[in-house]
Amino acid sequence: MSGPERVLIRARAVIPMDRKGRVIRDGAVLIEDGAISSVGTRDAVRDPHAKDDLVIDEPYGLVIPGLVDLHVHLAQALIRGVVPDDVTLLSWLRDWVWRLQGVYDAEDGRASAELCVLEMLKTGTTCFLEAGLHRRYGLDGVAEAVTRSGIRAFLSKKVMDLRGYATVENALPEGMIEDGEQCLRDFLEMRRRWAGAGDGRIDVWIGLRTPGAVSDEMFARAAQLADELGAGVTMHLAEVEEDLRYFASRGHTPSSFLRGFGLLGRKRVYAHCVWLGDRDIEAFASTGTSVAHCPSSNLKLGSGVAPVVAMRRKGVTVGLGCDGGPSNDAYDMVREMKTAALLQKVFHGPSSLTCWDVLEMATVMGARALGIEERIGSLEVGKRADVVVLRLAHPSVRPFTDPASLAVYSATGRDVVHVLVDGRPVVLDGRVLTMDEERVLRNAEERLEAVLRKFGPDRPAAPRNP
Repeated sequence: MSGPERVLIRARAVIPMDRKGRVIRDGAVLIEDGAISSVGTRDAVRDPHAKDDLVIDEPYGLVIPGLVDLHVHLAQALIRGVVPDDVTLLSWLRDWVWRLQGVYDAEDGRASAELCVLEMLKTGTTCFLEAGLHRRYGLDGVAEAVTRSGIRAFLSKKVMDLRGYATVENALPEGMIEDGEQCLRDFLEMRRRWAGAGDGRIDVWIGLRTPGAVSDEMFARAAQLADELGAGVTMHLAEVEEDLRYFASRGHTPSSFLRGFGLLGRKRVYAHCVWLGDRDIEAFASTGTSVAHCPSSNLKLGSGVAPVVAMRRKGVTVGLGCDGGPSNDAYDMVREMKTAALLQKVFHGPSSLTCWDVLEMATVMGARALGIEERIGSLEVGKRADVVVLRLAHPSVRPFTDPASLAVYSATGRDVVHVLVDGRPVVLDGRVLTMDEERVLRNAEERLEAVLRKFGPDRPAAPRNP
């Protein structure tokens, strides 16, 4: 995937995220050979003797680093709007999401991945961590689609060998069960084929399924394998109180359980963490273990409110995640920033999480959690040019006042107009250059119909409208 060697972006403001509170008015970013070569005012950045291959000039533009989504279910974009919004998390999973995904084939998996990536790119996400892919989704097809899109991705292969969920036995339907040995083989093959693909934009991690679906032996083997290969690990953790009962039945807290298998440390990203206690937070902070905070998902499913303020005060790296189509109903990190900020203010006061804090979570902290903070996460000379430009021209984001506040509280992903990954334009004027948008949308509609047909007549009845 080639792109212009030299790109100049000029805008009303630049937020480089090299330090909190810094805004460059009438700013510019110069990109050369995929890396950032200069950031500053228009006059300071412009070289009158140089020829730029591409110039992006936005009078109402705000330039920010590419957004990092730390918890994504590629396979769930296809079933957005299908699942009722008044069921418990266990019913949501067991009766709906898992059963729907359990009839997927490789065409369905690829269609969902393409739809998800299309939305992420159009709303400013330049890098994401997949929660865990089932082999029935078609691992190579999904990886190829993601790679071709131009996005930066940390794909993970789901690893499991049991069928429970927390303390609930036999929770997983037949279509979602995988053999543990096959999971490990698939991970190794996927890593061999795809880690480093896309000029280094793609990596492959281990995605452990939830506690109750992974045996002690598999936890230990996965940790050892990740350490040997330098691979990351991600897993849902302490999303619901039932998780705490599972760990307590083993004589543990979440963190002490993970510590026993060597699963705390850098490049260990745990999603949700709603029910972590003080000792867990201390353990995460001291080991460099990271959290993917998913506020919209936790709110919709009634899971609880993660102790984000306490985590951040202790020094835990906390990023943001949109989660999935049926739990969030959007893969829009701009919207997720606002939800994250407002949720903590309700419980901890107006200064508990500021617009600058959530901008940091969506950029710098996301990159740190993935172990690539030296490469992306801020607009600094030498870093790879993952860049997003929002056009703050709509009445809902005017007048052009505090750019950070506007980005978090007023804008949405639909204000994104240009996106670059590794210095290559993947979105220009709101149009994704690397994907056929009409084909992706049409295919998603067709594949959802196929999934619903396979789901069958025993589909649980949706709640009646009042």
